[in-house]
Amino acid sequence: MGARVSRTDFEWVYTEEPHASRRKIILEKYPQIKKLFGYDPNFKWVVTAMVLIQIISLPFVVQLSWPVMLVVAYCFGGVINHSLML
Repeated sequence: MGARVSRTDFEWVYTEEPHASRRKIILEKYPQIKKLFGYDPNFKWVVTAMVLIQIISLPFVVQLSWPVMLVVAYCFGGVINHSLML
């Protein structure tokens, strides 16, 4: 809302986007990969299991000390939450 761009010295790259060219090379070499594109219908069960694991773990982590709770939250919860973002 009224903000202005203060920088005008952006660097423009006129080369091809690397992911598109790499994808083209891989598909030419391995055309069978194309059938793996799209949605995985079983992934809904994986997501449900990950959420249920977090909910079911609640009664067990209530009894932990704070240092152990932080480690469990970082390692266990962080990994599951990160995988849910993918």
